Amino acid sequence: MPSAAGKRPSTSVNDLEASTVSPIKPKKSIDSSEKLMVDEESKTDVIDDEEDDGRCCIPFRFIVIFVGLLCLVALQANITVINLAFVCMSEDDSGLYMGNNGTLINRFVYTPKQKGYIISAVAVGTFIGAIVFNWLHAKFGARWPFFIAGLISAVSTVAIPVMAEQSITMLVAVRFVQGFAFAADFAAVGVICVRWAPLKETATFIGILMSFGAIAFTLTNPIVGAFCTSQWGWRAAFYAFGAVTTLLFLLFLVVYKDDPHKHKAVSPRELAVIEKDKTAEHLYRDGFVPYKEICMDRTVLVVWLNSMIEINTAVLLLTYAPIYFSKVLGFTITETSYYASLGAIFHAAIKMSVGYLSDSMGCFSERAKLIFFNTIAAGVAAFTCAGIGFAPSREIQPKSEAYAMKCLQAGVFMLTLTASIMAANAGGFFKCGALVSRQYAHFVLATMQMMKCAAHIIGPTMVTLLTDYDGDAKGWRNVFILNCVLMLCANFLFYPFATDKPAEFTKITKESRRLEIDERRREKEERKAEKVEMA
Repeated sequence: MPSAAGKRPSTSVNDLEASTVSPIKPKKSIDSSEKLMVDEESKTDVIDDEEDDGRCCIPFRFIVIFVGLLCLVALQANITVINLAFVCMSEDDSGLYMGNNGTLINRFVYTPKQKGYIISAVAVGTFIGAIVFNWLHAKFGARWPFFIAGLISAVSTVAIPVMAEQSITMLVAVRFVQGFAFAADFAAVGVICVRWAPLKETATFIGILMSFGAIAFTLTNPIVGAFCTSQWGWRAAFYAFGAVTTLLFLLFLVVYKDDPHKHKAVSPRELAVIEKDKTAEHLYRDGFVPYKEICMDRTVLVVWLNSMIEINTAVLLLTYAPIYFSKVLGFTITETSYYASLGAIFHAAIKMSVGYLSDSMGCFSERAKLIFFNTIAAGVAAFTCAGIGFAPSREIQPKSEAYAMKCLQAGVFMLTLTASIMAANAGGFFKCGALVSRQYAHFVLATMQMMKCAAHIIGPTMVTLLTDYDGDAKGWRNVFILNCVLMLCANFLFYPFATDKPAEFTKITKESRRLEIDERRREKEERKAEKVEMA
């Protein structure tokens, strides 16, 4: 039986020859203009003729993606715990102390401005961390950088109750550390997709992995609500999430390797599937990234704009849902923890479904699918977002059973609908960014993490500027309308630039860049010599 490596073409063909457990290391330079496609006939032979080699019947790449998803969920959950904990902490009498004027003050009750600092600290940490982890992932892959980020997140999560008791300054500082660790998520998604996802499963991988935020919100609110109403209290929620995070990242360290060639659990058959239709530049990884060319690409810039605006709306909806349901709509903590999870539940389910649907809809062109799903995620969701602000609030309606029903039918429904259909972005700008950037998708997605950082700053800033207090229904209406306008603008800009074709910068490798520099140097020296001769 021929090995997968034996079936692979060479770079002149011998350059990409490697065993199934060895990384691809060309002995000669790869011509950046030469797209060495994997031999389809050879791949088909491997897939058709491969006998059962005793490995797990489930393709190992799906085990990798499942473990990676759990770790991503843990990172998101750790920074999300405090959202509902704010409500629980405000009712904790252990935070009471006597103020200078003789009145009782609860150190766990924060003003909207202080909450803005606490939430925005994550964004600042994530922004700085994104720069660091983007470089680490490009240089070393995802295995160790992502594992270290998980440990940092676990320790900082456990430290939050202690820091909250000390001062708001200490709480903001530990939230900054949480944000720094959280920055590893998008870069990790990019590396896992680039190295483990077949091209025809790109949207499926993105849909599954990028659903981590919604899954985290789905699980976090009910769990935190249960801890808050239990004998252990809100502090135990942080301890529990920190402990689970540690265990999950230890599992990731055992399961994951950056190169499928090096993993004994990956069969030649599965390796052939993973590498199908990938160019030599895609397969050969040298840690090089053409940052300038990527940042100047118009499609990438539009993808980043869409990500910043749509992620800002999603983060705002999911982050402030507990506060909105509790303070504006007037639900209890138990009801709030349940209703705030609905949008996240449907968001995760739809995002996974959209990824698979986008990959399997062969009757439509790839560009048409990109535009269709992005229109749902940004265009349709924009109008439903504006509709949230027109739901009845306890400021306007009297407290009654009829009022509660109106809130449930209007406020909860509209917010849940908006958060749900925004999940279609897995088949929109997320997929577009991955297909356009190919082997450099980790950088494009990691930069989206910076957009997410901006969302953690822009969102609280919007709320602070447009609302006077947590229950300000008119102020919240203005927040939702503003997000509606921004989403519509981003969606319309996406139409002329949407494409599934690899950008020109994907042809650039470390070797081709070196040759380009040498050529420019040689031309410069020749021009200089000509001037000397003419003189």
